[in-house]
Amino acid sequence: MSLHLVFSLAALEPCRTRRLDGDVTVLLGDGVYNAGPAPECLVLIEDAEVRGVACDNPQLDYAGLVDLCTHHAPIVSWND
Repeated sequence: MSLHLVFSLAALEPCRTRRLDGDVTVLLGDGVYNAGPAPECLVLIEDAEVRGVACDNPQLDYAGLVDLCTHHAPIVSWND
C-alpha cells in the first residue's frame, strides 16, 4: 500500500485520481483545508490546529505520521 501526503488544496484531486483502494492519504500543511470534503483522509492534528481547521476526519500526530511512513511504500508527495 502507498502513502499519499497531500500538502495543498489543489493537490487532493490529482491524488484522488491516482490512488488505489487500500492506500492511505494524509492531509498536512495547507492540505488540511481539504479536511471537510475529504472524510476518507487522515489529518495531521498539529497542522490543522495551527490553521484553525476543525474537522471530523481521523487525526494523527507526528509520531503517527512517522509510523505510517515506516510501514508504507512508496510514499507519494502531492503539492501544486
